[in-house]
Amino acid sequence: MSGPRLYPWPMVSSMMRVVEAQKLGADTLTSPKRDAEMTLEQYKEIYDRLISIFQTRPRNDWRKLIVFSRQWDQHATGVFDRIKELSDKESDVDKKMALRKLFRALQNVSDEVSRYNRVLLKLAEAADDEWDAVVAAYRGDLQKPFFEHMQCLMAAEKDDPSRLDQLVLINTRLVALVANYDAVAADPDKLDAAAEVYRDLLSSISSVEDLDKRMAELSASGRIDPAFLQISAKAYGAARDTNMTKDEAKWVAYKLYRTARDYFDRQQPAEKRIIEYIITITDPTERRNMLEKAITPGPVRATETHDYLYSTPQRMFLVLDNTLRAYSAMRDGAASNLNTPEAAVLPRKVRVMMELRDELMRRYL
Repeated sequence: MSGPRLYPWPMVSSMMRVVEAQKLGADTLTSPKRDAEMTLEQYKEIYDRLISIFQTRPRNDWRKLIVFSRQWDQHATGVFDRIKELSDKESDVDKKMALRKLFRALQNVSDEVSRYNRVLLKLAEAADDEWDAVVAAYRGDLQKPFFEHMQCLMAAEKDDPSRLDQLVLINTRLVALVANYDAVAADPDKLDAAAEVYRDLLSSISSVEDLDKRMAELSASGRIDPAFLQISAKAYGAARDTNMTKDEAKWVAYKLYRTARDYFDRQQPAEKRIIEYIITITDPTERRNMLEKAITPGPVRATETHDYLYSTPQRMFLVLDNTLRAYSAMRDGAASNLNTPEAAVLPRKVRVMMELRDELMRRYL
């Protein structure tokens, strides 16, 4: 299953709306055809107006202005060059220093926005089961400012429910992955032990058969735990973002990560695995039918492609209810720790889980 796909957000140009509000004129908005006709002096006039906006608006607003703007990428270099030009020409020492300070501060914010967009692009390119590896590789970037950036993106799409829902889902999933990552990282002893197991594994395999055999042994002994999964995710996350000369190294890192994920997922309770499958079904009627099948007793068996599982209404309800409670707690924690206020739109996955919980309560309990 592929991961959520990100899209090129058609941002509303709030920066340009601010320009218009300050009576800078309609000619501030440029088109490719008009760009070709504009002179250098006309460009400088636009840059001066944009510079004036940044000078008069609080720095906390700069990220929003950049994120909401359709034309920032087009004009950013020109704006920075213009600030340097004005600074070089300025004879007043205080004004010169103020322009230099503006240049450094604005460039930092612009670079920060670009960096966060690159992380989102990495997620867009990653398969659904590779998001752990991306989070492990970019945990340093996934701090409060990143989630403030996500809030800006969501605000820009408030009039498009489908895209807003997609962004809320991405944000919620990232918050959960970051929380899981930090929970595992909080126990360095377990991480050290898992790293040692990982190193021993690498040194003891010489073929795919060896890898599969050793991973099966590790799973049977309970050593494919969250700490081992994080170590393998880090290794693969680092490998996939480097220009390794040997493709074999990337392949081994991916194979270890993918196999560890498979074994770890198979260790999860049957109820969790059933729920994860049911919520992928988009048709409500089909989803209800699958829920009924899931609580109908039958043989538990596995094939190469499918695991046949069932549970009881009581256990399914308990897992759903606990998961939703954990989601609420995580969301509340994120509001204070990662600056991610409660979204007006719940992710589809959460809404479906609520529906399943209510369905179980209404029909079976």
